[in-house]
Amino acid sequence: MKIADPLLMREINKFHVLETIRCHGQISRVEISERTLLSGTTVSAITGALIEEGLIHATHTEANGETHRGRPRVLLGLVADAAYVLGIKISEATTTVTLIDFQGEVVTSVQLPIRLSRQPAEVIADLIEDAMDDCINKSGVNRKRIRGIGIGVPGLVDPRSGRSYASSVFGEREVPLSALLGERTGLPVKLEKPANLLALAEAWFGYAQRDKSFGVIVLDQTASLGLWLDDDVHRGASTLGPTFGHLKVGSQGVACDCGQLDCLNAHVSDAALRKHAADALGSGFVQTALARTSITAALAEACDAGEAEARKIIDGHGAKLGVGVSHVINLINPEKIIVVLESQRYCDLVEPALRAAAAANSFRAHYASTELILHTLDDQLWARGAAALMLRDIYSAPWTSAYQEELQ
Repeated sequence: MKIADPLLMREINKFHVLETIRCHGQISRVEISERTLLSGTTVSAITGALIEEGLIHATHTEANGETHRGRPRVLLGLVADAAYVLGIKISEATTTVTLIDFQGEVVTSVQLPIRLSRQPAEVIADLIEDAMDDCINKSGVNRKRIRGIGIGVPGLVDPRSGRSYASSVFGEREVPLSALLGERTGLPVKLEKPANLLALAEAWFGYAQRDKSFGVIVLDQTASLGLWLDDDVHRGASTLGPTFGHLKVGSQGVACDCGQLDCLNAHVSDAALRKHAADALGSGFVQTALARTSITAALAEACDAGEAEARKIIDGHGAKLGVGVSHVINLINPEKIIVVLESQRYCDLVEPALRAAAAANSFRAHYASTELILHTLDDQLWARGAAALMLRDIYSAPWTSAYQEELQ
């Protein structure tokens, strides 16, 4: 990379200006200059070009809120309809498609009860395309304004190739989802695992908008971790990211689907919870309508009804998850760790054991400096993270792979 390349520097500066406007909503050129450390002349040139491109707009306001006194203040903001992207969440029972505008706000969303397991890859692509069509038609947005598609798929996902290799939705098979949907729509398509999308969503819209380092742990069939380091998702040498669900959290010899023993997933996954519930509360419990829909909701309800075994399962679940959290605290010591669970009531019930185990197994100074937050899984936040994956590319920094490919 040639740092002195004028085009490169111009694009880097443009990215930082757009990012600053996105983060702060309405902001003046002077404030942009202060926050980016760019000169006023550079900021004026960049923002002028962005206004011409239709990506930002200027709003004139009265100085100090007083009419006819002082020079009108010019605030810059993103143009909401400059571009749109689709964010898609795929789970075992449903497919959620959300249309997001250039400001990252939800325009419309549809959730369809589409089961994609055991379907051929071409049929999977057809079903997702139908769900996207429903969402776009509902919104009334011109399809030509849609610039990309971001998709979250649980399991082992390679963002470089856009392929799912092992998933609770698709099973142990390779599904080239990005290529299939790209051919159908003519749009760029990116695939990611849910935890990475939630990390991106938390950085853009959620609890970590001012943090340089944090982790997001999500339980969606299995345990997954998205790490945000140096203002980006950390993927590691393989680009597959952390395999949080395969940290070792005990010595009971419980088998994991990966073939090893005492992985976190063997203790806290949806399948593990169902087994614990069946063993302690009987097979009839896991066959109830609520348990079939959500085992955590069923356990929370049983616990609230005074069922001691349900309380014991929840505490054990929290303790194992807390040990997993302690590994992240000890190794990374991020500013925050955000644990995302299915329901608020289950968050409340599992939190004491989770925090106690995390504290007991973490280096004390690291635990004291890492904020631990629990909140519920929000399909909208999830989908906004998928959409943000594509929004970044619209005004992304030129040091990304997309920029390098354009230069070749």
